[in-house]
Amino acid sequence: MNVLILGVAFAGYGALCLSMERHARQLLGAVPGQVWQLIAAVSGWGFLVLSLVLSLMHYSISVGLTAWFGFLAMAATSMGLLLTYAPSAVRYVVLVLLFLGGAMTLPFNVIA
Repeated sequence: MNVLILGVAFAGYGALCLSMERHARQLLGAVPGQVWQLIAAVSGWGFLVLSLVLSLMHYSISVGLTAWFGFLAMAATSMGLLLTYAPSAVRYVVLVLLFLGGAMTLPFNVIA
């Protein structure tokens, strides 16, 4: 569940990056239109809220909020480092984190 929370928070930051012209140019090579930037901003905030909900569902309120801030810090730091040194890797890291997080939350009897 922790990997899923981190992956959703990272995806939220990735979508928020796509809503900014400079980072969208880094990630996509071109600036998307105003409508796509708005969709990216709304979905980014939605992913961040979803990560908060997942954190609160997995932990109690006090521990969930504290853990969520930790996940936000890890996601923001890794997003900043990836945008600086390897901007093309951001989309792959988002997919891997979401896949691993989803796979780890499945019960073991479903996988086997």
